[in-house]
Amino acid sequence: MMDKLYLVARIADTRVALRSHAIHSVVTVGTPVRVPAAPPHVAGLFALRSRVFTLIDPHVVVGLPPVPVIPGQRAIVVDVADHGYALLADEVEDVCFIDAPEARIVSRLLPGWARVADAVIEHQGASLLVVDPSHFVTLPAQAAA
Repeated sequence: MMDKLYLVARIADTRVALRSHAIHSVVTVGTPVRVPAAPPHVAGLFALRSRVFTLIDPHVVVGLPPVPVIPGQRAIVVDVADHGYALLADEVEDVCFIDAPEARIVSRLLPGWARVADAVIEHQGASLLVVDPSHFVTLPAQAAA
């Protein structure tokens, strides 16, 4: 049953669904510390519960201009390769069970979204992209440069 549990959010101006097993928590971000010479998708570092997280700006990952981090903004915490990351979220809508099956993406997506999206799922009359948080963290070398 847990394989049908999703976090529904708006990330980089798009409604998405993230599989619950990929999510550690949802937190409120303070003011991040900038990292000199970091890739453009790294918005900074911040500490939470004695742990340091790398803050990722999904806007940059999907090819949009970076957005400023607003203190109090929500972020979705994930672990990728035993490191803590937090994806900036425009809005966290819900955690819910979605009974619909995940389907193959048949429409053409912008290249950035095509790289992070695994599938599409129907929820409350809308199609949501099912995204893998690890794809926001690990950019191809040419995108990170």
